[in-house]
Amino acid sequence: MRLQPDTTSSRNTNSFFSTKQIVIIGMLAALSYILMLLHFPVKYMGFLEIEFSDIPAIVASFSFGPATGILIELIKNLIKAITASTTGGSGEIANFIVSVGYVLPLGLIFHKTKFKHKTILACIAGTICMVLTGIVINYFITVPLYAKLFGGEEAVIGACASVIPAIQSIGTVVILGITPFNIVKGILISILGVLCYKGIGKYIK
Repeated sequence: MRLQPDTTSSRNTNSFFSTKQIVIIGMLAALSYILMLLHFPVKYMGFLEIEFSDIPAIVASFSFGPATGILIELIKNLIKAITASTTGGSGEIANFIVSVGYVLPLGLIFHKTKFKHKTILACIAGTICMVLTGIVINYFITVPLYAKLFGGEEAVIGACASVIPAIQSIGTVVILGITPFNIVKGILISILGVLCYKGIGKYIK
């Protein structure tokens, strides 16, 4: 009797994502996009707001690895760029780069280390990398783009200086205004992401 190879098992092994993972990634990406569209009525310094669209990517990175988190961030920003962008896609590119700066180290550390408190270490590393990536992206892309759309650099600097008087340039807008905000955001989404993962992670793996 000849044994036939198990082609189904082979396909599953060779596939980057299983069928179940593809379905879950699609659901998490849709949720991430919806969260991205939700806006709070109050914005810090006139243009910064906490949004929670990275949380589904955090859950995916913890559950399946950083590639799934990056994919969710890509899908979210692609859909936003096509359907609801106010920046011609530039804002979505910046958002994607900063988000990858968070979920990539987060997922790598969580899955590649055996450290007892690897979840905390992953969140700390993700937040630090997000903040550092954000400094570069905000200085060269986001703030100049926002200034171009809303009255020029002087208008943006003036609005920020009304909240933080020490702000006198685009550089200080980024360092004194946006960076502390991103630190708080990183801590907040880390806490909520871990709580969501602990709540639903066992059901989606």
